[in-house]
Amino acid sequence: MKRLPFVAVVLALAGLLPFLLCACGIVFYASGVPIPNLMMAFVSYGAVSLAFFGAVHWGLALEPAPVIITSGADRLNLIRIALGVVPAFVGWVAACMAFAWAPVVGVAILAVAVPLLALVERQGWRMGALPSGYMGLRWIITAVTEACLLVVLMARLF
Repeated sequence: MKRLPFVAVVLALAGLLPFLLCACGIVFYASGVPIPNLMMAFVSYGAVSLAFFGAVHWGLALEPAPVIITSGADRLNLIRIALGVVPAFVGWVAACMAFAWAPVVGVAILAVAVPLLALVERQGWRMGALPSGYMGLRWIITAVTEACLLVVLMARLF
């Protein structure tokens, strides 16, 4: 597998800025700030992020077939395709729940989904199905994202 390009690492880390900015806005700004709108922006970006991580697996499943086909390649591609769709669906459910019920419910769904997806990806990484360096970057992104989600969740619930 190819290594991650440097620009991919930089852009992935820059992708954490909306989480950090929204979380800071939700937690630290005075009550005059329209928090529900900021919460919806936060949940919406979380849904987009989940869809993006799913798209990584969708893209890997659609890569041209290798010259040497190993056993289990079809099963791996089915898992990749499922991982390409399920995170986007969960993100959509989080956004719908945030809009239709309460934004904090969407945050809670994302707080469960983000680390769960990372744990599933770790299994794929152990099998050699992900590029080298991917999980290191993924754990950083997961840790920062999860910290933002949990801080916002605690700030809104307590």
